[in-house]
Amino acid sequence: MIRSRHFLGCLALATACLLTAGGCGTSDDTADANASADPGLHAKLPASIRDAGTMTVATDASYPPCDYMNDQNKIDGFNHDILMAMADRLGIEIKQRSLAFDGLLPGVQAGRFSAAMECITDNEEREKQVMFVDYAYAVKGVMTTSSNPGAVTENPLSLCGLKAGVQTGTEFVGDAARYSKNCAKSGRQPLTVTNFPTAADQNTALRSGRIDLAFTDLATGEWQRKVSGNAFSVFTSPLMARTYVGIVVKKGDTELAEALRSALVAMVEDGSYSKIMKSWSLDDIALDTPGINLASTKPLELPQLCGACGK
Repeated sequence: MIRSRHFLGCLALATACLLTAGGCGTSDDTADANASADPGLHAKLPASIRDAGTMTVATDASYPPCDYMNDQNKIDGFNHDILMAMADRLGIEIKQRSLAFDGLLPGVQAGRFSAAMECITDNEEREKQVMFVDYAYAVKGVMTTSSNPGAVTENPLSLCGLKAGVQTGTEFVGDAARYSKNCAKSGRQPLTVTNFPTAADQNTALRSGRIDLAFTDLATGEWQRKVSGNAFSVFTSPLMARTYVGIVVKKGDTELAEALRSALVAMVEDGSYSKIMKSWSLDDIALDTPGINLASTKPLELPQLCGACGK
């Protein structure tokens, strides 16, 4: 796993910021969307969005520091900050709508909203359904309770025969299957996997002992550790991949995808993207070259079955 130890250190700082009233980000819902509009970027948008002057981007606001509801009951997170900065440059208003994660991709496909953004992993299977405008990396890991009755460690075989939780519709479903396959390769029992509708439901089950472990993004796992008073423990694992995360748009909507990519590129070039990532202490997952469908056009190395690797 690339730079995972340093990554967790940065995330601890980000978590401390999340516990304050305003967070660490630069969120400002009252900002003038046209304050720094770029006519060239605005012209790249589909005519329907230019004419409306607004677009709706769906999220699942229960997954900090990506997206969450702050103490003013408003959507917050580093994704929100990126979107608002993109809105400035595109010269439109971007509205966010929160719903269950497994409704995000179908909602984009059905045209109920223009895009979805919630640290959604770009993979080749999803690219068959939608397009991704990739803007960051993600590092995944395993979360358990600090008491850890199942003795879960970085050794993938320590998970064999245990009860695991995943959030419905996420890539963690496939990760759990990979761990079970790794167990079978070593003659061990597979994981017993339970799907949960939200990350909050999954964490409640973990804390109550209904499951032994959960698969999660390391950033979110570290946040849960802090807000729970260290009731949880989170760590990386050799069977977990680093991936791209992206803004989802309807398959074939290349005009919107290119407009969003261009806005992200402009933010990288003028330093505002780096400023947002630094404000959340997420430098280690910054993607300096935003792109479209990078899972297939610029694939990252995937983890291989390894038996007791990481022991």
